[in-house]
Amino acid sequence: MTTNASSLHPYWPRHLRLDNFVPNDCPTWHLLASLFSVSGVLVATTWLLSGSAVVMPLGTWRRLSLCWFAVCGFIHMVIEGWFSLYHEDLLGDQAFLSQLWKEYAKGDSRYILSDNFTICMEAITACLWGPLSRWVVIAFLRQQPLSFLLQLVVSVGRRIQSLFPQVGGKKQIDLSNSS
Repeated sequence: MTTNASSLHPYWPRHLRLDNFVPNDCPTWHLLASLFSVSGVLVATTWLLSGSAVVMPLGTWRRLSLCWFAVCGFIHMVIEGWFSLYHEDLLGDQAFLSQLWKEYAKGDSRYILSDNFTICMEAITACLWGPLSRWVVIAFLRQQPLSFLLQLVVSVGRRIQSLFPQVGGKKQIDLSNSS
């Protein structure tokens, strides 16, 4: 990316030149309300399934854990999967998930710049942790013997992956106040 002193975008640093940028036509509250509504329906559905679809009843904490893994699976596979596939088109796209990512990128502009490290991490998350999170839910609902092992693998794997930007990430953007 090149720089331009007269930028008309909400991302930092302000001097980034983002030629294809189109502002969101959906307000932030609408994006968040939609995301939380879908997540709420997913939590309610998982809660109901975990209370009725199992042979032995699950405790409250286990059911809440399954709700968490269901929402994580959705976020990883759908939202982060979208980023992995369409990261180059986000700036000018007005699809709902593209607008959600443009809003998110206001806090971390690596997402709007198609940073290679970020793309790789999101692709791994979408292809690996998303399906495995979903499998955790299914394994517990079916009371499969490997359910706790799956939960451990996903939890530890996500924790290790969350450390990668601090360990292996590089500073791509100069955030200093120099003009």
